[in-house]
Amino acid sequence: MGTSCPAYDKDAGAPERLQQEARLRLGLPALAQTRGIYREQSPPAALASHFKCLWLHRMPDGAPSTIAVVPDGCSDIIWSSKGLAIVGPDRVAAFPRLAAGETIIGARFRIGAAASWLRTPLREMTGQTVPLHLVWGPAANEIESRIRDAASTPERLGVLAAALLGRLSAAEPPPPPDIAACVAHLQVGRSTVDDPIRTLVREIGTSERTLRRHCHEHLGYGAKTLGRILRLQRFLAACRSRPGDTLANLAVDAGYADQAHLAREARGLTSFTPREIQRQLAARFGIGRVENFRTTT
Repeated sequence: MGTSCPAYDKDAGAPERLQQEARLRLGLPALAQTRGIYREQSPPAALASHFKCLWLHRMPDGAPSTIAVVPDGCSDIIWSSKGLAIVGPDRVAAFPRLAAGETIIGARFRIGAAASWLRTPLREMTGQTVPLHLVWGPAANEIESRIRDAASTPERLGVLAAALLGRLSAAEPPPPPDIAACVAHLQVGRSTVDDPIRTLVREIGTSERTLRRHCHEHLGYGAKTLGRILRLQRFLAACRSRPGDTLANLAVDAGYADQAHLAREARGLTSFTPREIQRQLAARFGIGRVENFRTTT
């Protein structure tokens, strides 16, 4: 299950320290959504409770690109010129190096939904990129062939969506209620003085041991790690929507105790300073909107 796939390789299984050192040797890369063309579209309605979006990412022509993929709590099914793969949830940013002009398409699972589709505990995929055929067998090779034969990127996304619709009936039941409650609780962004584990077990009436086991199975790691990641994502969203605001305001609104807390967490999860994150996102997005990719274009 730990086989690496070069399609969108995230230095699978490498210790976090080695990832940080590799990033420093390569120099400061661009945040993924600021490099090349990145577009999202809503999944078919029948898939909406399982998948957050379909997406494409095309690297610019010229030279290979090293990008920073910031953790978001999600897992993805991706396709590129190298094949189909599962990208598991990350604890820290990954720094793949992609060929010039490479186009990647993907389907992003909603947080907590991937394990039911893959019938594999996400703890076995955390920080890894796994060829899809190791999980879905020959069916993955058939899907890959149809995607590769499609005439354009929009058509390839359509093939991927159709393949997922075809597997919908085979997906296992959704994750247990405590996982849905856990994700909803952490997405709200409660005060940093709360202990997320103790608050969660009080609210949903389970034990810490059971919640921890379910989190590692359906999220890939514990609730505290997901809470840190979702708080970082709130900061990124605020940087896109309010590019001129102060880091102190953005930190408090995202749920950090103060700007120093933001700085420690941003460096630990991404290797970037908050100022560099803000600068890159403001330069690319202005008012912070990620445009929808429409299959008719």
